[in-house]
Amino acid sequence: MKSKFTASALAAAIIGTTGLVAGPAFAGESPLQAPTSVVEVAAENNAINVIHTLASDAIAGLTDETLSDDIRRQNFVALMDRYFAMDVISRFVLGRYWRSISEDELNEFASLLQEYLALNYASQFKSFNGEQFVVGDESQQKKDTFVNSQFVRPDGPPVTIIWRLREFGDKYKIIDVTVEGLSMGITQRDEFTTVIQQNGGKVAALTKALHEKTGK
Repeated sequence: MKSKFTASALAAAIIGTTGLVAGPAFAGESPLQAPTSVVEVAAENNAINVIHTLASDAIAGLTDETLSDDIRRQNFVALMDRYFAMDVISRFVLGRYWRSISEDELNEFASLLQEYLALNYASQFKSFNGEQFVVGDESQQKKDTFVNSQFVRPDGPPVTIIWRLREFGDKYKIIDVTVEGLSMGITQRDEFTTVIQQNGGKVAALTKALHEKTGK
């Protein structure tokens, strides 16, 4: 099960990177602006840039204190649509049980998973208060790229956060986030497969529970 600390650290990780985006070369000088489509393609073709652009979108769409909870959750789901490989994540968190359901059922589960995660995490963005977030280097392991980062708190030791991305075509998508050695994907898989196992191996039982929790 997720902890409040983990949720807060993950939220801060996503929005904290905004402060690292480079500004104009000289004070008072406006940077040259590339067309939006060119900027988006360039960002999605580089793993570290994906984390930076995710941060920019998150701070614009999630941290406004005047947002209603429903709008904040909707914006969170939209971010997951753009930056996370939800089909890959959904199969992973279902473990071997994803093979027992149809494509339509998997798509339904993926949609519910987004709503469930939004319900758990979106509200954490309201409490972000500018802690320092530092993006480090990236490394390649087989077909995945890992982006290292640290969340620096004024009242405690830094929190290590690693983003796992995979390239699909010409775009990088996030497939997991590890906070202090704890994989969010594995944590969610353990929770979900326990529910499935307690219900005779039926994914439908988990899907029903997610419908009830999210009200969707």
